[in-house]
Amino acid sequence: MEKGKKVILQALMGLDIGGAETHVVELSLELKKRGYRVIVASKGGVYEPILREHGVETVAVPLHTKKPMAVLKSIKLLKKIIKEEDIKLVHAHARIPAFILSLLQKSLGFTMITTAHGIFHVNFLLRRITRWGDEVFAVSQEVKKYLLDNYDVREENIHRTMNGINLEKFKDDDLPGDNRAIVHISRLEENTSIVAKLLIEYGKNNRDREIIIVGDGRELENLIREAKGYENIHLPGKTTDVTKFLKKAKVFVGVGRAALEAMCFGLPIILAGTFGYLGLLKEENIDFAAVNNFSARYTEEISYEALSRDLNSLFDNNLDLDFSWERKYIEKNYSVEKMVDKYEEVYKVYLED
Repeated sequence: MEKGKKVILQALMGLDIGGAETHVVELSLELKKRGYRVIVASKGGVYEPILREHGVETVAVPLHTKKPMAVLKSIKLLKKIIKEEDIKLVHAHARIPAFILSLLQKSLGFTMITTAHGIFHVNFLLRRITRWGDEVFAVSQEVKKYLLDNYDVREENIHRTMNGINLEKFKDDDLPGDNRAIVHISRLEENTSIVAKLLIEYGKNNRDREIIIVGDGRELENLIREAKGYENIHLPGKTTDVTKFLKKAKVFVGVGRAALEAMCFGLPIILAGTFGYLGLLKEENIDFAAVNNFSARYTEEISYEALSRDLNSLFDNNLDLDFSWERKYIEKNYSVEKMVDKYEEVYKVYLED
């Protein structure tokens, strides 16, 4: 096997459904296309078979937990991989993988790059143990500001990236004619299921409108119980193929990468999530949405009244508006090729002889 020069180790907590996880999957697949040997270390998950199918190697490392025995095992496994494969460049995508790799960096002499995928709680201890490596990528201007405000990171070592969308995967050329659902895609944890709960309430009050809530998490079973008896509300669980649900959508409600993916289909997007409620995404507010990485942060607090008002307005008046500008916006600003171009510029600096 080719070693050293063109080998990149991607390290993240897991490979189940999520924005950071999909980011790493798309990055790894495109790097493989460009001739790199990519090894992905994580606890594993549903995306593993897809990576392997396309020639990306995966290794099981318990990077999802800071339990002492798991950390020791991770150190041992990563040390073995990096030494045996002569890896000169590692790329970490979460706090735990970055911290563990930082413990090995001095003795093994590799370069560490990290990506900051969001804004997280900071306290004295977390600030001390968080490691950002030699170069750090921020997925939005807001995340870059968070890094500068909270950590000892030099601005010249921060680079912008984005959630690159595979436009070949998210095609709008074979949409069914009867797509009519309100679709929401999210990780369904206690702090990220507020939109799902409001959509279930909306579905109960509007039984002629189909609701599809896609995702997995500890709140899924509770949400299924809440929707029991309502044939218009569907919770199919997790999937690695969200396109089959987006192709059923008349409207998308959500945030983040899922909202960007929905934009590829020219759907009306109501940007709503844990951090706030922007309402209908328009050309006039797209720049503001992008600054906050389509999180709806720094907007009004989400409420049932606002969500139902905007959904009713769309169904009553605005579903025939032209949203084709959305796909063009993704093509120009958020393609997976543009994302990987930005990473590759920095990778090449450290992979050259």
